[in-house]
Amino acid sequence: MRDMTNTIVALSTARGRAAIAVIRMSGDDAISIAKKFFSPFPAQPNMLKVGKLHTQYFDEQAMCVYFRAPHSYTGEDTVEFHCHGGTAVSQAVIEQCLLCGAVMAQNGEFSKRAFINGKQNLTNAEGIIEMIDAETASAAKAGANLLENKLGCEIVALQDKLLDATASCEAALDYPEEDLELPTVQTVKQVLQDTRRQLSALIATSTLGKVAKYGIDVAIVGAPNVGKSSLLNALLGCDRAIVSDIRGTTRDTLSESVNYRDIKFNFVDTAGLQDTADQIEAEGIKRARKAADSADVVLHVTDDPNDRSVYPTIRPQVRIYNKCDLYDSAPCCVDSLVVSAKSGDVEIIKQTLYDMFSAGEIENSDLLITNERHLSCLQRAEKQTAQTLADCESATLDVVADGLRQIWSTLGEITGSNAGEDIINRIYSKFCLGK
Repeated sequence: MRDMTNTIVALSTARGRAAIAVIRMSGDDAISIAKKFFSPFPAQPNMLKVGKLHTQYFDEQAMCVYFRAPHSYTGEDTVEFHCHGGTAVSQAVIEQCLLCGAVMAQNGEFSKRAFINGKQNLTNAEGIIEMIDAETASAAKAGANLLENKLGCEIVALQDKLLDATASCEAALDYPEEDLELPTVQTVKQVLQDTRRQLSALIATSTLGKVAKYGIDVAIVGAPNVGKSSLLNALLGCDRAIVSDIRGTTRDTLSESVNYRDIKFNFVDTAGLQDTADQIEAEGIKRARKAADSADVVLHVTDDPNDRSVYPTIRPQVRIYNKCDLYDSAPCCVDSLVVSAKSGDVEIIKQTLYDMFSAGEIENSDLLITNERHLSCLQRAEKQTAQTLADCESATLDVVADGLRQIWSTLGEITGSNAGEDIINRIYSKFCLGK
């Protein structure tokens, strides 16, 4: 295991050309190391001080700030240097820290130390990752809610109730002469029923959580030359796909994403569906069907107002009647969205998809399950809760108490109160170097 007494250093801002670079050091010797080459060192914590930073190559005019333990991100003494951006300057500062006794940080090591020192739990940490990776406002909001420990607070509250119920079971087992078993079972059943309702409600948010974090996967399918590629270009607002009058121009899937309001649409253009002896085209059609089968929703495109065919899929689908610009007045197409990819009039498609997945509810949602690890733990805990409820009807009290402990333990994996070292290491390895 990594020696947590080392003072670690890393670049906390992105590498490359920039106005500012921030180098972070954390550990028992962070302040004494910084004083060796930055002067004048700040007289008090939490305030930036302008000074000279001496490296083995050059002197840099920079700023320095330090934070005393435990009032820092990591819970340790921490120093930050704010210097000019660029690879050479930041590398020289890091080398100076290493020469004076620091060691290079590993991925996520600052945040891991924050977890070990009780400054954050695993849900906080995963919230940081989700905020960094967020590409839309909804994804950032979901990450912010994790970072603010909203899920962690719900989990801890559930665990407290389960712990109280477990204590009641143990008291009844320790003092059988008091006839506590029957009232204890009734109390435990109520706790388990409430727990199951809360777990089910959290699990139910995962559908919307997936939309918030990853967006909506949309496959565009249809016969050749119905305007699928033109439709993709119109939805993206740029000429991404090659458009031609030649049938079978699109031979492979083409994926692009676009943000709409506060979510992301992941569109996939596909090869035209038809019978063919051409091996390459046949492979493209195979990939088209695979894309449709894995999408959240299928856009079935046609340019024939009399076409009432349905794409064979279990996925939700929306029929799109394209090329309405060819008619003086748009034909009446029942159960179809009438659009013109050529004119770019396709906003109705985005709005329909947005409404179909209730994406507007994301803005009003306080907590969404967006993390697959969290969802897995919640689902296992719900299953254990159902089993323990069943045990209340026939099993002995010690079996019920054991079930309560299992639920408590599974929920603890979410926050880290009962997570193994392998889970902790896996989570923090996903962080960038300086976080």
